[in-house]
Amino acid sequence: MNRYITRGIAQNLPISLQQQLWQLVSEREQEQTKDNTSVDYFHIFQFNTRHNQLYIKHKQERPTYVKTHKTNVKQPININKGYIIKEDDVDLSYYIMLLPNEY
Repeated sequence: MNRYITRGIAQNLPISLQQQLWQLVSEREQEQTKDNTSVDYFHIFQFNTRHNQLYIKHKQERPTYVKTHKTNVKQPININKGYIIKEDDVDLSYYIMLLPNEY
C-alpha cells in the first residue's frame, strides 16, 4: 500500500521518526487483524519530551486504544501532534501522514 507525507511532516519530523510512526501503525493493524477487531482508519500521535527523552502516545478512537512508546530520536522536534490516515477508495487505498493544521 502506498504511503505519503505532507510538506509539514517532511519539514518538521525527522525521517527516523516518520519510519517509527509507520511501523507503529503497521504493528497496530496486525494486532487488530489477529484479534479480529475492526481497524480504525485514524491514528493520532502526540509527542512529549521528558528528561531529554521523546515519548510518542499512539491513540485511536474505535476501538479505544492508547499506548505510549519511548523513542531513540534525540533531536528536538517542534510539533506536538501528527496523524496517519488510511484512505480507502473503490480502486485505491493509501496512507497519508500529516500535521493537524493540514487536515
